[in-house]
Amino acid sequence: MEEIRRLFDHRVTTLDPHIVAFLAAIDEARGVFRAGLRMQPQAVATLRKSVLITSAGASTRIEGAKLSDEEVREILQGLTIQTFADRDSQEVQGYLETLQNIFNSYQTLPISESVIKSLHKELLKYSNKDDLHRGEYKRKENMVGVLGKDGGVAQVIFRTTPAYLTAKEMTELVEWTREALEKERFHPLLIIANFLIEFLKIHPFEDGNGRLSRALANLLLLRAGYPFMEYVSHEQRIEQRKDEYYFALRASQATFRTENNPQGSEETIAPWLTFFLSIVKEQAVRALELMEKETNEDTLSPKQLAVLAYLSSVDAAGPGEIATATGVLLPTVRKALDRLMADGAVARMGKGRATRYRKG
Repeated sequence: MEEIRRLFDHRVTTLDPHIVAFLAAIDEARGVFRAGLRMQPQAVATLRKSVLITSAGASTRIEGAKLSDEEVREILQGLTIQTFADRDSQEVQGYLETLQNIFNSYQTLPISESVIKSLHKELLKYSNKDDLHRGEYKRKENMVGVLGKDGGVAQVIFRTTPAYLTAKEMTELVEWTREALEKERFHPLLIIANFLIEFLKIHPFEDGNGRLSRALANLLLLRAGYPFMEYVSHEQRIEQRKDEYYFALRASQATFRTENNPQGSEETIAPWLTFFLSIVKEQAVRALELMEKETNEDTLSPKQLAVLAYLSSVDAAGPGEIATATGVLLPTVRKALDRLMADGAVARMGKGRATRYRKG
């Protein structure tokens, strides 16, 4: 174990002041969130569904898929009849099911090679092109590159771990991560950040490594006690800062020792760590905003809550539709909508008879 520790410990032992500040801010926000989390079951269910949709859409789009969040929503709502004939739909459905499994079972999913392989198998469950290597470490070399117009690699950005070393390096990474987390040798966010960047350096599977790394980020952060992963999409924030994401990865990975670069340089994950922690902090801040909004809803009347609950279950609706669905009289519905708009819980779209409302 000492030899494995020497491989990774140095990456997370020397911290710049801004990294320490990030860790403190995230943990403070987590503490406030956990102490004040009293969301109603329906609100929790709505947020989780929204996160599944935005996360599946964002994570697959980062890798080149084209489906919008609305198209992802349609896939989620039509599970029993969807044939998943095209690649984008296959990848989205695999991500939806994998992330839902993580949200439902993260407490019983330890960090292990068997769990990682199982999640990869689930992630590529519907991808016909991946039948031969689903859930198995790569048997041929892969690389990170820019695709040309012909679909081939036009430029190699990063050479990953050779196939023959993949099993060894994954065993070392998983053992270090598990031991470091169990013994609390470093702050959990530092351990998780190192796991993710090393996982992507190894690129252990022939396909799906990027998507799986983001699913594993959700698993590791939830297991480490960061509950807001279920309420605010990690993947969506990465997609919004995609260029920064790749720059931070490459800036750190360029310092790593590899077979092609045995000497390496002074290894550092500082660029990646700064980016990763900024993403988690964004999630924490947004989670607190959602919690505050939910707390404000504690002061709403039963009829106002009924209107809000109905709008949480649909994309948008007019006052008459809301009155019919909730059994609340139309004048009361209009007053409730005014109150909810004043609170920022509901937004209005259109004018006159075409006016519709959606949850803010």
